[in-house]
Amino acid sequence: MTARSHSSADKGDGRWNRVVNIAILGVLAILLFNPSGVVGSWIIAEYKGWQEQRRIALNWPELTNASSYLGPSPLQDGAVIVEFVDYDCPVCKAVAPAVLEGARGRGVTVVMRHVPSERRGPAATEAALAAICAEQYGLFPEAHGALISDETWLETRDWVGFAVNLGVGDPESFGNCVSEEEAPQRRLARDVELAEVLRIPGTPTFVSAEELHLGAPGLASALAAAALLRPRAPRRPSTDPVFDSSEHRDLSERLLSVKGGFFTPDGGLVVVDRTEIHMIDMASGEHRVVGREGGGPEEFGVIWQAVRTSEGVTVRDFLRGRIVSIGHDGDFGHSQSYLDVPLNGSQPRLVARHPDGSTVFRDRVSDAITRKSKGRYWRQARYVAVDSDGGLRVVAETQGNERYSDTRLDRPVLFGHRTLEAATSDRLVVAETDQGSISVLDWSGVPVASIPMPPGVRLSADQVRRGRESEASQQEESRGRFMEAALDGRFPFPPSFIEERLLPTRPPDWPANEVAPPIDAMLTDFDSRLWVRDYRLPGQDSVTWRVWDIDREQLLFTVSMDGEDRLLDARGDEVLLRRLDPFDAHQVVVTPLLPEQAKGGT
Repeated sequence: MTARSHSSADKGDGRWNRVVNIAILGVLAILLFNPSGVVGSWIIAEYKGWQEQRRIALNWPELTNASSYLGPSPLQDGAVIVEFVDYDCPVCKAVAPAVLEGARGRGVTVVMRHVPSERRGPAATEAALAAICAEQYGLFPEAHGALISDETWLETRDWVGFAVNLGVGDPESFGNCVSEEEAPQRRLARDVELAEVLRIPGTPTFVSAEELHLGAPGLASALAAAALLRPRAPRRPSTDPVFDSSEHRDLSERLLSVKGGFFTPDGGLVVVDRTEIHMIDMASGEHRVVGREGGGPEEFGVIWQAVRTSEGVTVRDFLRGRIVSIGHDGDFGHSQSYLDVPLNGSQPRLVARHPDGSTVFRDRVSDAITRKSKGRYWRQARYVAVDSDGGLRVVAETQGNERYSDTRLDRPVLFGHRTLEAATSDRLVVAETDQGSISVLDWSGVPVASIPMPPGVRLSADQVRRGRESEASQQEESRGRFMEAALDGRFPFPPSFIEERLLPTRPPDWPANEVAPPIDAMLTDFDSRLWVRDYRLPGQDSVTWRVWDIDREQLLFTVSMDGEDRLLDARGDEVLLRRLDPFDAHQVVVTPLLPEQAKGGT
């Protein structure tokens, strides 16, 4: 045997390595990309999902254009789902009460399409034809309810008697419709054909605008999807306000720093400024001022927050560490210091007045619990009800806000998740933005409803850069305002506290999330609707608010508005906004909401 030289051996080894590498890559490709592999199965699933969405989109107008519906008319541009139903289907019968609740309780249109089985003969087909015939008499909901809840028709197949019980004026004609007329049979054949086109696997199957939802469990996901994708035209504030404080004789130059604003039951407004509360009759223009700057019982240091109550408003006086309630008549009511209450934070956030008369605050959970070490952590939050004697009761606890701590600073993560809150007279609404939905709690802390959130948006490098610049600019403005307040005595801390503790400068490489939170603001309005704002991305001039019926978990409409406008309240089709004039002076306006295509006046 002849020995090889080093060079020839190296070349042989190189060729052998290439062969082995190619073989390994081939095996990996087979493992990954074959239909049962990781990538292959993902590609197939994505493709199937895309095909399903396309089939639904192509047939959606026809699917939802029928008189066989429960709930509001599908012509009202509300939330719509489709159910493929068989009146001889046990699961369809079992889920029917929940379907009816979705239609009547949540205001979702449920369009019925029929896929009758023949497992017990032609009775189910005749029942479907009876439901279709009932449409001609405007009695589909009644016919559907009778067929889905009672099985007498399976044995009798007496459609004339069925029509009598239904209240049809000409029962014999109804019987002929079921047994002889061609139009109902063509309609039923088309329902079955649509089921085949959409590849409906069985009944019940629910269809939202983007996907199929199978079986009884599919009802909940279909209702949630329909609410989130409600195809109603967005609205926009009119450019012709019905009230503008800049044109009011007493308010045009008086508002300094608007902290809140509310519609009142008598058709007026309450505008909460830094040290004054303005009560305005919009019809007559009459104006009354409640409170002023000072240290007396009916004076304020600096009002920081305001919330609506059934009797009027409650405000938090930041400088004096107290909450004060003012009635609709302008009279001062309950006043209480929160400085002696056993809270973990020195400046808790005012959330609501509890129905039992206590005050609900958002308070932090002790940093000893939430802050473990250097790096990312959650500053947990809790909601507590404080009674008039200073007694404290915890209503709910949440994970709070996403923060980062290093050796010098402890600040929020850029584009970090937060916990947002809002309240009505009987509900506490809490949104942990890293979750998929908003929790609606009763005042004992028990969840009673859930509102879906839109998905977060993946950020580009440019958006992150602009976000850092915007945050730095806003922080500099805030630092300047606090410095000014500290120097003239309106803020009880020295400038060094502001620079070093309250608003320290963050390094340019401070941690940032790659995906923005889905929302960044919430409020409840005069009508107890929930307004949820999609996250405003850097450089985005306008924002979108989604308006929900809380108890029905139903999306009512969306509103697009200028990102610089601050929404204070809404009532019916009007919104109360705080705006900045060209000199950054505060003004409030009331303006109607119009369909987005009609951006002009009323």
